[in-house]
Amino acid sequence: MASIKKDDNKAQWEDTEFPLVCETCLGDNPYIRMTKEPHGKACKICETPFTVFAWQAGTRGRLKRVEICRNCARTKNVCQVCIYDLQYGLPVQVRDRILAEEGG
Repeated sequence: MASIKKDDNKAQWEDTEFPLVCETCLGDNPYIRMTKEPHGKACKICETPFTVFAWQAGTRGRLKRVEICRNCARTKNVCQVCIYDLQYGLPVQVRDRILAEEGG
């Protein structure tokens, strides 16, 4: 009987159905045509391959593309496209500085 070999490195690769993005990056059009490329790029933070999504934001917007993996975006609570905080809409460095001042 043949055994099935499992690649542990590929098991960590990300495969998602929809990106984690903010409303600004989605644009004003409620009907978005999105392309999906499985394992199309390596994450800029953790360097693991992830699913790349691309779409046109709004009726006259430019082409938006996912830059970091969903796992990194979820742990930092940021948009995968603009890398801004999902709750406050601020750049991550500004958010961290403000929260550090408030906390200490």
